Amino acid sequence: NAKIEEYDYKFLGEKNMLGVAHASHSPEVRCPTDGGTSACPETWEMRHLYVLQAVPRKHKVNAIDSRTLIYLDSEMWFEPYIDTYDRAGRLFRNHIYFVATRDRPVPDAKVAIYPFKRSFVVGAVSTDVQSGLGTMCYLPGIETPERECWYITMGAVDKDFFTTDAMVRAAGF
Repeated sequence: NAKIEEYDYKFLGEKNMLGVAHASHSPEVRCPTDGGTSACPETWEMRHLYVLQAVPRKHKVNAIDSRTLIYLDSEMWFEPYIDTYDRAGRLFRNHIYFVATRDRPVPDAKVAIYPFKRSFVVGAVSTDVQSGLGTMCYLPGIETPERECWYITMGAVDKDFFTTDAMVRAAGF
């Protein structure tokens, strides 16, 4: 989510790691063994990942992190893992994303149904490994009555909406 021009990027290599690309649950199931700071059980599978490093350009940005490791799934082009390091170079935060690849965000969808399989983030956990605190986000929320929650390219706008002229008109200039 950073401005790419404020970082230097480096390809570090490739690695096979476990990841969730075909999640079984949506929303994810709260794991009872860790106070709800992760999702379990889930369908983990071996994924081929590219490992990238992003280092802030000191003269451009005063970032809280000294570097970020991005684990990019070579098939989905999505990052199931992101690790950030503090200014002293120690691992600071770990982010894990649980993804479902299917034609709908939830199995019982009535509206958000696509003519192709796509990726939906159905859960995300961010853990501060220095303090041990973690936060789990469920998509859709566990208690929310709105289950489908992902309405991407559902036909509300067409390609003409994204022209420069249309954006200027919409802004009222």
